[in-house]
Amino acid sequence: IILDVVYRRVSLSLRDHPCIAWSGLSRRIPVLVFCAEAIISKDGNLCSIGERYNMAFKIVRTESRLVRGILTNHGFNEIHPNSNDFNLMWTGSHFKPYLLRTLQDFQKVNHFPRSYELTRKDRLYKNIQRMQQAHGFKNFNIVPQTFVLPSEYKTFCSCFSKDKGPWIIKPVASSRGRGIYLVSNPSQISMDKNILVSRYVNNPLLIHDFKFDVRLYVLVTSYDPLLIYLYEEGLARFATVKYDRASKNIKNQFMHLTNSSVNKKSSDYVSCDDPELEDYGNKWSMSAMLRYLKHEGKDTTLLMKQVEDLIVKAVLSAELQIASACKMFCPYRTNCFELYGFDVLIDTDLKPWLLEVNLSPSLACDAPLDLKIKASMIADMFSIVGECCPAQFPMSSAGQL
Repeated sequence: IILDVVYRRVSLSLRDHPCIAWSGLSRRIPVLVFCAEAIISKDGNLCSIGERYNMAFKIVRTESRLVRGILTNHGFNEIHPNSNDFNLMWTGSHFKPYLLRTLQDFQKVNHFPRSYELTRKDRLYKNIQRMQQAHGFKNFNIVPQTFVLPSEYKTFCSCFSKDKGPWIIKPVASSRGRGIYLVSNPSQISMDKNILVSRYVNNPLLIHDFKFDVRLYVLVTSYDPLLIYLYEEGLARFATVKYDRASKNIKNQFMHLTNSSVNKKSSDYVSCDDPELEDYGNKWSMSAMLRYLKHEGKDTTLLMKQVEDLIVKAVLSAELQIASACKMFCPYRTNCFELYGFDVLIDTDLKPWLLEVNLSPSLACDAPLDLKIKASMIADMFSIVGECCPAQFPMSSAGQL
């Protein structure tokens, strides 16, 4: 009875707090709501919530100033990486099964077991290929034709004899454009390790004659049942050299690759210092890109429906393996969540192609537009994740997110 009276008093004092939403049948369970503005201003009113509920986090094997800033400015306490008294653990790599098995019901980690089924390029393609065979190629035609070398080298050479390419080569487990190159002949391929060779989409949609792709942020909070959230904003990333299909340009990475980490090395890279200017330089907001295409007479509504369809089908291709791993290793269904970075290329027919899915997509904020988009996205992500396991009062050790 005493605890219930205390709970009611605390609930009344927090009833109108901007970082608390009330859930449950009786609307008495406080759920944290995160504010993106916290990243640029430390508000004591926001900090009081995390401090009141003894919220704690740790960051392991990665450096994420954005995640740390948002959590800290909401009153979360950062603990030592070896401590297990946390609400949220954020890491840049996969978790070992024995770590997952020790999680308590209120603890959350930012990766699912076996997420590599979606984020490793070879596994992603094989899973999509399996879905093509089971449900029809037309229904899952979301990635360019691909071969895994060296195991499928002979099959690739047979295909190459009919289509000279160009073809694009990618290491199966790399990121940020590392190790990617184009070839026009199988003899140009280095096969000292497992690689992916994919038909190069040589009719990309261009803006001002430059090739671009789109980084989309996809949050999965559960694989059983499957719950997918697509953030409403993304980034359009541009090459720094105007596109030309001539074979003589095949080795020009600044023309063919759109990765910001690659094009930043170009002397032609243009950054923008104004967060309100979203259609300038080599990085635009996705909404600015869509406005431009709509102004050019493109059906952007249909395009985004196709993009959403592509995302759902890609996640579905890995659903069974990841859901099975969750049942095997995770004590509670709400322990894991995952933020994926989907890279999508649009061709001249306005068809989106999935290039890859990134584990731990970059949260670096090299320009004001990055901060504007990513801070809001991370705040929304934590708010959604928190609703899956709401805070409760009172608590004896770490609070509950």
